[in-house]
Amino acid sequence: MYDRALQALVKLGMEPEWEARFEPNSYGFRPGRSTHDAIEAIYASINLKPKYVLDADISKCFDRINHDALLGKIGQSPYRRLIKQWLKSGVFYNNQFLKSVEGTPQGGVISPLLANIALHGMEERLMEFAEKLPI
Repeated sequence: MYDRALQALVKLGMEPEWEARFEPNSYGFRPGRSTHDAIEAIYASINLKPKYVLDADISKCFDRINHDALLGKIGQSPYRRLIKQWLKSGVFYNNQFLKSVEGTPQGGVISPLLANIALHGMEERLMEFAEKLPI
C-alpha cells in the first residue's frame, strides 16, 4: 500500500512535465484523452489527405521496457532513484525471487506513465522514416 501511494505521488510530480513534452498524437493512458478522441483524430487526419498507417502490436510493452533506455529518458529527475528501485525490485514467483531485468512494475500506478515515457519519440522517428518513402 505504501509503495502504491508513493508511486501515485511521484506520478503527480512527473506527469505535468511529461504531458507538456509528449507528442500530440499520443492517446494511450493520457489524462483527458480517450479512445474516442484517438479515433476522431485519426479520421480528421486521413480525411484530409492520404497517410501511412502504422499498425504496431505493443501488447508486451510493459513487460519489455528497457530499464537503461527508460532511465536515460528520465534523465536527472529527482525521482530517478525511486523509479530505478521500482524497476529493479523483482518479483516472487513460486516462492522464488526473480530479478527484474526489463519491464515496469506489474500493476504499478506509475507504470502507464513510464510506458508513455519509453514510447516518447517514436512518432518523430516514424516521421523521419516516412519522409524517405515514395508516395
